Amino acid sequence: MAGDRAADLAFFDPGAAHPARTDESVDPARWAEWDRVFADSLAPVLAAGQAAPWSGTRTIGTGLVLQEAPGHTPGSSVLRLTSGGEHAVFVGDLLHSPVQLAHPGCSSCFCLDQEQAAASRLRILRQAADRRELVLPAHFAGPGAARVERAGAGFVPRWVS
Repeated sequence: MAGDRAADLAFFDPGAAHPARTDESVDPARWAEWDRVFADSLAPVLAAGQAAPWSGTRTIGTGLVLQEAPGHTPGSSVLRLTSGGEHAVFVGDLLHSPVQLAHPGCSSCFCLDQEQAAASRLRILRQAADRRELVLPAHFAGPGAARVERAGAGFVPRWVS
């Protein structure tokens, strides 16, 4: 199964022995924490056959598409929604601060691969601007959604109430 595993599953599964476990890129204490979370929250779902690892894009329902946006973790993704001619993108951990709209190259300390996270952020924000998608960040305080417009090397939010 190792060849067809989704990126996060291959990275976080203690049994997968990802090469990052033996280099110094991640603190061993973080691995121990992630292993506890995996055993508690993911292993039972996998054992019950209720997980569906995927790569690239995956349609999960009418108008709902998961799209990879790696960097925060190897398998980070966004969820795109299309309904009634409107489009939205739920960006999850792709954005942690509004500063990242103006400066998409700025990654948080929680991104495992900061360069890849920045590239994913720029790609997804460009798509959102070009498609006039409503962007729904999970980590921002205040208004819950914005349309983004290109502004130099970054983006300006137009908050929607």
